[in-house]
Amino acid sequence: MRRSILMLALALPLAGPLAGNGLDDLRAALQKLPGGDPVRVTMEHSFWRQTTDDKKPTVTQGKVSALVDDGPQGLKVTWARPLLQQASRELAAQEKEPERTAPTRTALRNVDPLEAAEFLNHAEALLRDLAQAQVVEERAETWQGRPAKLLVLKLTPRIPESQRKYLKELKVDAKVWVGADGLPLAFSSQVAFKGSRMFISFEGGNAQDLQFARVGNRLLVTRTTSEDRSSGFGASSQTKKTTTLTVL
Repeated sequence: MRRSILMLALALPLAGPLAGNGLDDLRAALQKLPGGDPVRVTMEHSFWRQTTDDKKPTVTQGKVSALVDDGPQGLKVTWARPLLQQASRELAAQEKEPERTAPTRTALRNVDPLEAAEFLNHAEALLRDLAQAQVVEERAETWQGRPAKLLVLKLTPRIPESQRKYLKELKVDAKVWVGADGLPLAFSSQVAFKGSRMFISFEGGNAQDLQFARVGNRLLVTRTTSEDRSSGFGASSQTKKTTTLTVL
């Protein structure tokens, strides 16, 4: 799902010491959530994508839902039979009329099982994101009416030289709201980049918001929204995604 230079940068491990007592406390709390307890959720995923080149903009959108189980036997994603039948009908129609869209099929292919697994057990992923964080500000603040500690962070992702040489600017900021129990309530990140290749400029960015809940020894993502944008080389794209998980 993350194909731009920006997404590559964020997907790579971050390295370096944590800074700030609030961040140290958060890391210690996350390390106490190894995951593994069985969990079952319903997952609803929707997306909207617009791509533009020399022609008129093309919009694709879709929405799917699934039953997801995770436990000692591994991850299991169950798609309802009517949903799969709808995807098959869309494909058949598209073969007759290539210009037709297949929103259900596209949405199904847009769901990444590895990402779904991280949503169900997000402590380790969040620790990676915070590995090279620097605290810009720390203050008391409420989150959706609940008392919390807000950590304003600056992140510096490690990027391969093969990608970095094309970048002129890269800025990654984040915020995390920590509840009274020391666990995160929400996480928000914003990324912006600019660069050039072969004398052609490009730019883009990403914004992501996650909300959490503790379920057994798991840090569960209950809702996540993201927006990716990029432009350059005569084309532009914008993608918005929302995923909601409800514990059964």
